[in-house]
Amino acid sequence: MKIGLAVLGFTSTIAQIVLMRDLVATFYGNELLFGLVLAAWLAWVAVGSWGLARLAVQPKLGQNVFAGGMVLAGVLFPLQITLVRNARTLLGVTPGAFVEFLPMASAVVLILAPLCLVAGFLFTLGARLMVEKGKTAGQAYVWESIGAVVGGALFSFMLIRWLDPYQTALMVAMVNLAVAIYFWFPRLLDNSVFSIVAVLMVVIALLVFSFFGGRVWHEATLRWQWPGLVFAADSPYGRLIIQARQSQRAFFENGLLAFETQGTFPEEMAHFPLLAHPHPCRALLIGGGVAGDLREILKHNLDNVTYVELDPLLIEAAQTYLSPQDAGVLNDPRVTLIFSDGRLYTKQNMNSPSPDTFDVIILDLPEPSTGALNRFYTQEFFGEIQAILRPGGIFALGLPSAENYWSPELARRNSSIYHTLKEVFPEIIVLPGEHNFFLASDTPLNVDPLVLAERLRQRDIATRWVTPDYIEYVFTTDRFAGVQQELEATTNVRLNRDLTPISYYYDLALWLSRFYPNLRGIFEGTDLFNLGWVMVPLVLLVTLVRWQRRWAIPFIIAGIGLTQMMLQLVILFAFQVLHGYVYAEVSLLVTTVMAGLAVGAAVSNRLLHRQLFVIERKRIKQVLLVVQLFIIIYSGLLPFILQGPVPIPSLVFPLMALLAGFITGMAFPLAVELVQGNAGRIVGKLYGADLLGGCLGALLGVIVFIPVLGIPQTCAFIALVGLAGLLALR
Repeated sequence: MKIGLAVLGFTSTIAQIVLMRDLVATFYGNELLFGLVLAAWLAWVAVGSWGLARLAVQPKLGQNVFAGGMVLAGVLFPLQITLVRNARTLLGVTPGAFVEFLPMASAVVLILAPLCLVAGFLFTLGARLMVEKGKTAGQAYVWESIGAVVGGALFSFMLIRWLDPYQTALMVAMVNLAVAIYFWFPRLLDNSVFSIVAVLMVVIALLVFSFFGGRVWHEATLRWQWPGLVFAADSPYGRLIIQARQSQRAFFENGLLAFETQGTFPEEMAHFPLLAHPHPCRALLIGGGVAGDLREILKHNLDNVTYVELDPLLIEAAQTYLSPQDAGVLNDPRVTLIFSDGRLYTKQNMNSPSPDTFDVIILDLPEPSTGALNRFYTQEFFGEIQAILRPGGIFALGLPSAENYWSPELARRNSSIYHTLKEVFPEIIVLPGEHNFFLASDTPLNVDPLVLAERLRQRDIATRWVTPDYIEYVFTTDRFAGVQQELEATTNVRLNRDLTPISYYYDLALWLSRFYPNLRGIFEGTDLFNLGWVMVPLVLLVTLVRWQRRWAIPFIIAGIGLTQMMLQLVILFAFQVLHGYVYAEVSLLVTTVMAGLAVGAAVSNRLLHRQLFVIERKRIKQVLLVVQLFIIIYSGLLPFILQGPVPIPSLVFPLMALLAGFITGMAFPLAVELVQGNAGRIVGKLYGADLLGGCLGALLGVIVFIPVLGIPQTCAFIALVGLAGLLALR
């Protein structure tokens, strides 16, 4: 049964990652979607574990039923991917368009339900079978966690790079089938060499089918989603789709339009900052190069352009599917192409002994709609940009806006970025339009349209949109002064910082307000949210639990689940912000958290197995109290560690993740021993409480606590949860 529970954890982890990536590629991949997927996944597994516990404890359900459940999980996995890819068709939404929140949330919750219910039920059943074989219920938690570690590591470092989602899903299904056959026919491999060879041939045939059949299924379902599809591929950073219609090419990243080849946006992005500089020689471009920015930048007589792009797949696809003229700029001898995270490149360049400096730096990335993107709009990043700008240099970025009417949410998002930028750069001008282009410098910027138009002529630059007449219009229209006045006047906003990323909350509120403008008051009221409000429900819950003592252990385990999820989010977010988005290392953090859970649970099981606490149940309680105390200390120290320079981040952050997992992982086996009754039902109940706490932590962490309160206060909240558990247990 150990191997069965390990394969269950292996399957659940890979399925969660694959389905989340496909949901992100189908819908809009902001933090709300991430939180929703995590919450729905944990909630359904909790229902399967807790709600179906009565079925799982039935004596007539044994190893054969567990094996059948594993086969069912393997079948559901690829079917649910297919359902995800048909979600837009079922909802009547065209590719690339925004999906309203309620239909999107309904689709996510319903699509994830089948596999999660089966996984929760199987864990409870497997734990009961472990107990019947003389093992502790906590060992089921350990083996499930070990499988999760293996699945997370294997997918993050191998499968994601070599296999598409269907190939991965079918191969996972084959693993489940192999385990089921072993359970059904345990002596099959012991009979003869012939039996062993026959089984191996069947396994090889199924793996070959998975590889080739998965590829066919993958391509077919993508063509259902995307008419005119000419290219589709997944990289560690997302899904890239290219559609073609005659000579036009449209590039989609994770379901949203990144750019199309016949637009004029690159002209505004590139020419305004370059024309504002009298003699630009060196430029840095972060993102947007293949969208046309690089082509327009090279029209100026520059000595060098450093182009930083995160995903090599985007460059490979552009070289194949863009026109020779657009693709050829990547081979221009003046271009230095660097595959890196833009924030990481900037930080490393700034800290190098002889940093490269630039006359113009252009940031062409999407708005701060996620925590990963928000890193490029913080005061700390703007300071790093200033450090590598030459005297009189210009920094440019763009934000989606509106030509005439600004909603309160739009004003708050753009004003937050404006005031944050102003903390670093004394001189800023903002160009009006459907996009606001921000030009920032340490010296006054020339806004005379005649001068800028003359520079355009002198440099002999051919353009379709940014012509001398258009330049005159932009700088003389009433909106030129009006936009900046409106940004200055919107003062009820907070500055965007690395550890208090408020702008991505403002962007989330802006996105939701497009569909539900009546919720405007709720968005504005969230700014008043503070730890004082949090303490009220915690005090009430502790009071209730101390009155109803039978709820104490489930309450504590739910708090542990919430703590584990929020600590994981804090560490991931802090690593990404402070040390750059390095995919393999971020994957390592997730894997080390799961490894910490397994090690912590194993340590608790070892203590219980040695019967150190058998005589006095009180001593188990004391150890659980110590676990709560460690949570308080750890979460209290974490902000101080993160606010200072972290030495050797590639080592320190995984160690922090491992420790967070270890502390929280110790609690589950101890809690199981403190609750008396049917072992299977107890495990189902407590595992469900753990998952429901994680569900709440996922939603609150990514949507409210980290963006609104910031990381230091989020850690303070985690410490308060630990204190609440301490008081509930005494």
